[in-house]
Amino acid sequence: MERIPDVDPHKLRALSVGTFIYSALFFTEGIGLFLRKRWAEILTIVATAGLIPLEVYEIFHRPGPLKVLVLLINLAVVAYLIFEVRRLSHQQQQ
Repeated sequence: MERIPDVDPHKLRALSVGTFIYSALFFTEGIGLFLRKRWAEILTIVATAGLIPLEVYEIFHRPGPLKVLVLLINLAVVAYLIFEVRRLSHQQQQ
């Protein structure tokens, strides 16, 4: 709450654009998953894995056990998604 007064119009616009792009990504991903498209499965993996560098950055600059736990959970989710996409792809080929 203390940072809210520091948000100028330029920062607010940048946050708005970033939020719009992020929501458009998730909307596209959701439609693709609903339609059972392979590209959407890969997009889900990329979007989920895209958070890992931010989590590592946070751990190095402000370490904490909760941040490490979140990183481990995210890594497990990415590994599971890769496993499932490969398993389903292998099943479809047979």
